[in-house]
Amino acid sequence: MRRIGQWLLRLLYSMAWLSFRPVNGFIRYRAAPEPLLAEMALDPARPVVYVLATRDWTDLFVLERICRDVGLPSPSRTGRHVPDVDRTGVVYMPVLLEERRKASSLSALIETAAALPDFDAQIVPVSIFWGRDPGSETSLFRLLFSDSVQAGRLRKLLILFANGRNVLANFGRPIAFREYFDAAPTPALGQRKLTRALHFHFLRARTAALGPTQLPRRVVIDDLLQRPGVVSAVEDATRNGKMTLVAAQKRARRYANEIAADYSTITLRFLDKILGGIVFKRVFRAIDTQGISRVRDWAQDHEIIYMPCHRSHADYLLVSYALYHAGLVPPHIAAGVNLNFWPAGAVLRRAGAFYMRRSFSGDRIYSSVFRAYVDALIRRGYPIEFFPEGGRSRTGRLLPPKTGLLSMVVEASLRQRARKVALVPVYIGYDRVWEVGSYAKELRGASKRKESAEGLLKAGTILSRQYGKAYINFGEPIRLQDAADAALPGWREVLTPDGQDKPPGFNKFVQQLGLENARRINAAAVANANGLAAVALLAAPQRAVSRDEFIEQIGHLIWLIKGLPAGPDQMVPETSPAAVLDWAAPIAGIAQVKHRWGDIYGVTGKAAVAMTYNRNNIQHLLAMPGLIANLFRTRGAMPEESVLSSVRALYPFLRNEFFLPWPVAGIDEITRQAVALMLQLGLLSRDPEDAQWLMRPSVAQPAFSTLSMLGRVMGETLERYCITTLLLADEAKRGLPVSRGAIEEHCRLLAERMALLTGRDAPEFFDSTLFRGYLTTLIAVGLLSAEGNEGLRISPEIHRTAERALEFLSDDARQTLAQLLSRRSPETGQPASTVETV
Repeated sequence: MRRIGQWLLRLLYSMAWLSFRPVNGFIRYRAAPEPLLAEMALDPARPVVYVLATRDWTDLFVLERICRDVGLPSPSRTGRHVPDVDRTGVVYMPVLLEERRKASSLSALIETAAALPDFDAQIVPVSIFWGRDPGSETSLFRLLFSDSVQAGRLRKLLILFANGRNVLANFGRPIAFREYFDAAPTPALGQRKLTRALHFHFLRARTAALGPTQLPRRVVIDDLLQRPGVVSAVEDATRNGKMTLVAAQKRARRYANEIAADYSTITLRFLDKILGGIVFKRVFRAIDTQGISRVRDWAQDHEIIYMPCHRSHADYLLVSYALYHAGLVPPHIAAGVNLNFWPAGAVLRRAGAFYMRRSFSGDRIYSSVFRAYVDALIRRGYPIEFFPEGGRSRTGRLLPPKTGLLSMVVEASLRQRARKVALVPVYIGYDRVWEVGSYAKELRGASKRKESAEGLLKAGTILSRQYGKAYINFGEPIRLQDAADAALPGWREVLTPDGQDKPPGFNKFVQQLGLENARRINAAAVANANGLAAVALLAAPQRAVSRDEFIEQIGHLIWLIKGLPAGPDQMVPETSPAAVLDWAAPIAGIAQVKHRWGDIYGVTGKAAVAMTYNRNNIQHLLAMPGLIANLFRTRGAMPEESVLSSVRALYPFLRNEFFLPWPVAGIDEITRQAVALMLQLGLLSRDPEDAQWLMRPSVAQPAFSTLSMLGRVMGETLERYCITTLLLADEAKRGLPVSRGAIEEHCRLLAERMALLTGRDAPEFFDSTLFRGYLTTLIAVGLLSAEGNEGLRISPEIHRTAERALEFLSDDARQTLAQLLSRRSPETGQPASTVETV
């Protein structure tokens, strides 16, 4: 009878397989991780056993097709035989769970395999998702057509036809069979451990790919209004008699409707088709994504908070698109309420956007509703994305992090106990940013253009232009609970699920998290072709350079970036200097002039302004060698110890401005590594008579040109530093406290005037954010001290610092700055007039 049953089962399987063949062409799948064959890295000398999450032949047929398409071992029914390298096994997870309770042919097979000391198999868990809908607790349509592990044959048929063109196959990392059985006293116990591990894997894989079950938006809003913090804020609003309870409740509901997302997997699929099939293909030559495999691994047992840099409105579209294609659930995204305009606002809301105002101050009801919404997202396990900078960078530099939303996210994450949380830094870069033209206008004083439907229609012109590649690099995540253990002793006792108290040092902890995330973003920077070309060309004396010199300098930049990496995640996509130039020239608008002695490349006008954005994206990767090179702009030689002391004095400012990864205490060793690299490349040499002295190349050597270029890379940064210290030294002569706001504004005006007089076309040179950062660093090192709310008292040591800062300027820059300061009126900060009005 058993043989007859097995024969009938094989016959039924064959009939089902033949019936499925016509349907197979209809199915469209996406396999993760990509590229699947390389990511799996299976050992060809060991057998493979696939474990499917559900007991379903359609899943098995799809698995067979994927394996055949990508070149993985194809699954086969091994029967009572132990799998070998020629016969790849397949097991259903429900069958494994059943075999834990009773002995059977499968448990006997496992015992046989465990008893063979030389047998080891690669267990590969595979989840087949029909559609990307996590399911709804109330929708009848989704109950019928959404994928489910409990689906019967009829419902599975409905699911197949509804979602057959949107199949996701999620392959887990191979698990070593022998590891579970060698450590177990009996095969049965080893099987239970393996089964438990697989069971948790499938649960986590489903949450990572599809997300938690969706609640209807009205249910979410009703729940928000019942949260204790919201109820308390509503009651407080009625106590002064200016608002009735009904009016306060209506206001809270209006805020909740303004904030809450209306997440829809149908909208996500629609946007995937529109963005991937039309927009991104026409605008970008490619989207280069790195580091996403690490995120997939972390998402198995962590709730993910994505914290990217913010360059463009394309950022949130690209991150969600990349995650969706990698088989991960796209996050809920904190978006500015300025984007909530028709029709984009509704579409983005259904794609996961929740809206926030720029400021919460003075409106406790709004603040409590928003805080309750963030808390609800984290409690239910939704991934979240927000931009710590608070807005798009107009200069290409990473902006200082703002901690308002980060503080809410950290507090809510630490108060819940269900999941560990990982903060994931994300670097986003472009060969050319869509908005770079409007950024330049805004930096020159133009008002920011308000987002609107009219602006959206005008943005259609983007589709007619080419912007090169987009780059997304997911950096090393921060384990939030581990970071809290190190910095906030006893936080678990204070940050209770229903409490309100915060542990001492919480605000400082949040600030440090923001800075660490910024450093990890910059450590994952992508030195793309346009960035490398921009660094070299904009540092040329007249923004013009010969082809041979251009290629040689790009080659040196690549070696310097790779030789002194900001972190293990940084990327240099193209390492051929000639290929870098050929790629960047048409996208960046670099002009080429033919000449019999060799072609000349140059850039002027708007193209030069646009290139400063690309340069600023990666300038931090060259901060250390650029600073060292700058020391030799006016010197032929200097002792290595002087180089070390000069870098030691300036590094705190560079670390603050560029979010560099190296601690101040260990900067001498990093400086020595940078010097050794520059010696290796011939950019510096040691004095034959005294090895403690470092020398620059002679003017006739090609390396001199590269060293000069490298020194000019940091020239503007050091000039801004000089402007700040010299202006403070000028103010210190009066011996009175000064206003921080006034100093910031005077620094900006002085830099703006210097830019106009020297013919610079780089608006970020006088960006007030940078001067604000310098003052913060001067306070940290003790050269300034805060006095009152906005007052500053200047240390007498500022004079010595200012004199030393002048050493980094060229003769022309030193003269221009001295003239500007001498003509400045101490009383007003404005240039003093020397011509009598007639």
